[in-house]
Amino acid sequence: MAGGTEKPEWPLQGQFRRYKVKGNPCDIRIDETGFTVSSKGDGASGVVKQEVLKASDLVGCMCMKAGPAEARTHLAFFTIFAYPLNDKGKKRRRVTFSFEVDKEDTFEKNLEIAETWRSGVYRAIRIFGTANPQTDKSKKLLMLINPNSGPGKAQQIYKKQVASVFGEAETDHEVIITERANHAREIVQSLNLAKYSGIVILSGDGLLFEVYNGLFERPDWEQAIQYPIGMIPGGSGNGLARSLGQWLNEPYLANPVLVSTLNVVYGHLSPLDLAIVQTAEGKRLLSFLSIGFGLISDIDIESERLRSIGEARFVAWSFIRVANLRKYPAKISFKRAQRKTSNQIPKVRPPLMHSQTFEEEPEVASEALPDHLPRSQSVVQEGQLSECTLDLSPSLIKVETLYTEDGSGQECGDGGQQNHKRGVESENESNRDNHALTDDCLIPDLNEPVPEDWETIEDNFIMVHATYQSHIATDAFIAPEATPNDGIMWIMMIRGSTPKSSIAKLLLGLDGTHVNVPGIEMIPVVALRIVPASSNGYLNVDGEVIPWGPVQAHILPRRGNIMTR
Repeated sequence: MAGGTEKPEWPLQGQFRRYKVKGNPCDIRIDETGFTVSSKGDGASGVVKQEVLKASDLVGCMCMKAGPAEARTHLAFFTIFAYPLNDKGKKRRRVTFSFEVDKEDTFEKNLEIAETWRSGVYRAIRIFGTANPQTDKSKKLLMLINPNSGPGKAQQIYKKQVASVFGEAETDHEVIITERANHAREIVQSLNLAKYSGIVILSGDGLLFEVYNGLFERPDWEQAIQYPIGMIPGGSGNGLARSLGQWLNEPYLANPVLVSTLNVVYGHLSPLDLAIVQTAEGKRLLSFLSIGFGLISDIDIESERLRSIGEARFVAWSFIRVANLRKYPAKISFKRAQRKTSNQIPKVRPPLMHSQTFEEEPEVASEALPDHLPRSQSVVQEGQLSECTLDLSPSLIKVETLYTEDGSGQECGDGGQQNHKRGVESENESNRDNHALTDDCLIPDLNEPVPEDWETIEDNFIMVHATYQSHIATDAFIAPEATPNDGIMWIMMIRGSTPKSSIAKLLLGLDGTHVNVPGIEMIPVVALRIVPASSNGYLNVDGEVIPWGPVQAHILPRRGNIMTR
């Protein structure tokens, strides 16, 4: 087995005993398809059982040494972590395999072997399990947490769910707890972006709105808005996180936080549509989700008084608004999108196949390695997350190592940081449109007439809402045809003549079937202008209220970068 500074063998294969699991040694293999374990039952006619984890389901590997409760101090150990789909494909489950390395007489030599396997796991993950471009694994992530988002459970979500997965994947990150409104906006306006590999939001969509507009206000905004962003739901809306789950065909609803955390861990950079919004005051905003007025905006904004109940607030307030429908006179102008031919439409992610793992990890293995793993080195304000420091098993102690380009490992002190470099550094940009912003959509100033190729509708409206994502909230599947990078804003329009029965059907079934309800119009556009004729109302951009009055928006196709599988 290769170790030290030698180039690792590939594929890797060997024979090891599973830690605290009785039976014969297992034959294991890591290659471009993933990780395979073959074990033979006792007796001459023992049946060989094979378990397979796809490279795209692996998340990390940790090397360990004997703790106080383990007498065999010369042994080294390595544990592989994965989150495959279950047999029915309806949820992701945690699977671990812990192996003893007892090939040599000293711990140091056995550790070299364990580290070779660890390097092999990360090679499988980053070269064969995750497409390029990826976040730069040699840098840490910056995570921003809003403790007051939605029901106020974002910090608890981090401590109980996110930190352990980051620990398993050895995802180095720094944590900042936001202290006030627009704190995140202020942070990113002057942030040294070169210091981090990306920004991760643990909150609702409101904190991401702050971050994007902080980037938009920088002098280098054209480059800054392309900075890698990760989204983990912790608020009451969570529209972008839900839209990504829909697009990736992930079992999001079974565990939204896990699915979204795995997107960050893998760190593939998928292009994301953004939009520039211009208000009557001449202010420009950057939007990633939606813009609109009327019924849905009223529900979103007015239900803020119920934010303590989380996403249920939208359903509760819907009944109030349907009983007291408002109609808004307005002029709506738009440039209709030229729908792409079938061979030009961005491909939807294929249905995910589950790994061929036939049994859950035995209970005894769970005792050997606790669920709560030590998280990566983090900077936390005022000790608010100090209780996240997690217990180590009395049997095994994690060995901190540095992952190197040639696959070798070097032991560090207990305070060492992980510094993983990507197996492939080059980024494939061939699927992106790198136009200048002025070429994305020729849109007039708000005080100028719309071009002749625009369409205009003047009427009373119950609502007009344009979204660039499929969902504007977890249970609001507004635009079934939308994908994160189709270059389209999807207007859902309901005119004042639409009967209440259709409105009720809409709100009771925002599952995609509403597009067939009479009176519900769906229009694909690339630019939109709204000119209200009433004196008041709520204009909503990404869930945030902007001044009531004329407003327009145009799409910036594929300009953002969002972390996905």
